[in-house]
Amino acid sequence: SEKEIKPRYPDSLDEYYAFLELLGNPQEGLRGFHIAGTKGKGSTAYILSEILKSQGYRVGLFLSPHIFDIRERIQINGEWIGEADFARHMEKIKPYVRARGWRSVFEILTTMAFLHFKEKEVDFCVFEVGLGGRLDATNVIRVEDGIITSISLDHTHVLGDTVEEIAREKCGIIKEGMRIISQPQRRSVERIIRKMVREKKAGVYFLGEEIPFEVVRASLNGTEFYFADRKYTVSLIGRHQALNVGVALASADMAGVVEDEEKIEEALKNLSFPGRFQILKDDPLIIADGAHNVDSARRLKETVEEVLGENVSLIYGSLRRKDVRGILGVLKDIAKEIYFVPVNSPRSHTPEHLKEEAVLLGISGEVCETLERALSFASRNPPVLITGSLYLCAEAVKLFSAPPVPGRP
Repeated sequence: SEKEIKPRYPDSLDEYYAFLELLGNPQEGLRGFHIAGTKGKGSTAYILSEILKSQGYRVGLFLSPHIFDIRERIQINGEWIGEADFARHMEKIKPYVRARGWRSVFEILTTMAFLHFKEKEVDFCVFEVGLGGRLDATNVIRVEDGIITSISLDHTHVLGDTVEEIAREKCGIIKEGMRIISQPQRRSVERIIRKMVREKKAGVYFLGEEIPFEVVRASLNGTEFYFADRKYTVSLIGRHQALNVGVALASADMAGVVEDEEKIEEALKNLSFPGRFQILKDDPLIIADGAHNVDSARRLKETVEEVLGENVSLIYGSLRRKDVRGILGVLKDIAKEIYFVPVNSPRSHTPEHLKEEAVLLGISGEVCETLERALSFASRNPPVLITGSLYLCAEAVKLFSAPPVPGRP
């Protein structure tokens, strides 16, 4: 897997810059947006690309991780990179990997995105940071606009043990003269962002402070909010999704690319992003959400309480290096029963381990060897919520719908 192949986090981007130089610096000349944060950056990147697309632009989108197919990480106007283009770019990159020695899977995919977007002459590209910001492979791009989504604890073994340390790494995307849009942050994080913006002679605008913003309500039909005194409805469910839309709208507006507000409103009503409070079945109600840290678990709990108004049968699976105890400590308050399942990954916790962690919190639950078996039990007592990992959500989506058409997410 990608995580097993990548043995270390780089000390600098110098080696990667040298590698890109051999390929003619494909990252140069790309116009677009760079998005960092702990939670919501994937949703925000997708939303921003849809906003730009609604205005008639040709938009390259780079996301991670993938859910169904590695090619979905590199998209243009919603279409995945084709198999032939993927193979051709890989053949071009391969000799340079051999010449320079080891390169991570993420760096190779990032390079492929640069090559593909440049070749296809996109108007804008939207890059989601893979991990951190300062030393992430995507941070070699030079764009005018950046977004920082909610910052909280995650990947502490790499990025630091405190939210403030993590914020400094995320703020590594801030470069001289950039326009930065940020979601609301805890005060200590906001201070760090404002300080780094001043140092880089950049500009920063916070949702709810410099940018007027207010969430009205979330329901199973979507989420309503006011942005700069205009009311919007987005099909994505949850107040946190309104925040993601808010920063995407603000960034597009600041970049001067918004021409037709009505087309944006129409696009926002038709968004669909897998594994984000996604309704898989109406009767019985089955929902999948990729919450995998404590902060996202809190947001998920708030969404369940507001949108459903009742407790759920919880199906939970997790990868290693996640704060299982912290997450279960939050989700137990909305669970009427819990089923522990494996995730389809070599890095999965066993259901038995998850149950042991739960017992330490005084939580009881059942071990199931497969997601299907857990669903057979949980479906008798709906609503059902599948959570803990985007990879688990991917398994769930495949159970309830046909695999996506190649080329479209």
